[in-house]
Formats: sequence, C-alpha cells, structure tokens
Amino acid sequence: MGNYEFRQVNGSDSDIRQCTSLLKTVFPEAHKFTENFLKWEYTDNPAGGIIGFNAFDGSFLAAHYVAQPMIANVNGEIRKGLLSLNTATHPKHQGRKLFISLAERTYEHAFEQGYSFVIGVANANSTQGFLKKLCFQHVGSLD
Repeated sequence: MGNYEFRQVNGSDSDIRQCTSLLKTVFPEAHKFTENFLKWEYTDNPAGGIIGFNAFDGSFLAAHYVAQPMIANVNGEIRKGLLSLNTATHPKHQGRKLFISLAERTYEHAFEQGYSFVIGVANANSTQGFLKKLCFQHVGSLD
C-alpha cells in the first residue's frame, strides 16, 4: 500500500461507478451519492465536465477529488472558475496526504485549461487542509 498511480477523472460509467462506491464507503450517511447523481454533477453540468484526479493503489480506488466548473462575475469580469466538490479517501489510505496531492494536481491542470479561481465550502475535516496546505482564504463559516 502506498505506491499510488494518479489518473484524471474522466466521467465514464466505470469511473462514476468506482467514485460512487468510494463516496458511499467514506460517507455512508450521505444517501445522495448515487451513480445518477454523480453523472449529473460530473458530466451534465452546463459549465462543463468536472476536473479532478483519482489515486489508485493497483486497481483499488484509494482517493478521489473533483471540482465542478462554474462561470462567475468577478469584479465585473466574467471568469471561469471551479467549485471544490467531492473529496474522499478510503479509511485504509487516510493520513497519506492524498487529498493534498489530488487537489494540487486538479488545480494545476485547471489553471492550464484557463480556470482562474477555486472556491469551496469545506467540512470540519477538510477546512485546515484547504487553508494551510492549499492556501485558500477563509471568508466565513456556515452555521
């Protein structure tokens, strides 16, 4: 365990099936993670398909991170950006900085594609990673 291969998420049926399984494992109480829901999020977004990466340990999906394209008016200028969307690391692979590796790959690829910003609403487990490791700016907390 630990020799990971990083692959871009492609939104194929097989990809969505694997991502759905991982998300259900990590978040068993979140019933929204169905193949149909991920297909809607990942491939049917009018602003474009998701951008993200998976980490594989052999053929096993160990971690997943995607961001969803969006269009925003930033100080009067229309710009392409990303909404940080779904991230999950299988419990057997946690603590190996996979979230950070996947996010950095995602952002680098996105900026090469002309995206200029990333926004996110992180849960308590992810907030510090976004702030300290990915240099996000904390704007506020949700009640």
